Amino acid sequence: MKKVTFEFVGQDAEEMAQKFYTWFVDGGLEDQVVDTLSDMGPSEVEVVEIDNEKLNIILNCKYKE
Repeated sequence: MKKVTFEFVGQDAEEMAQKFYTWFVDGGLEDQVVDTLSDMGPSEVEVVEIDNEKLNIILNCKYKE
């Protein structure tokens, strides 16, 4: 497992973090990320868990069939 962290600091950081998370989950960014990473290979990427309380998103990488 490898983790990438986005951390918002400064004025309105909490609000901006929520906006980024909402953009990913509800605004179409999720599909773009999954499609782009899968196209770049060597693995396919899929979202396996979204935790709205912790603003946590888990992506699974699996070999392309």
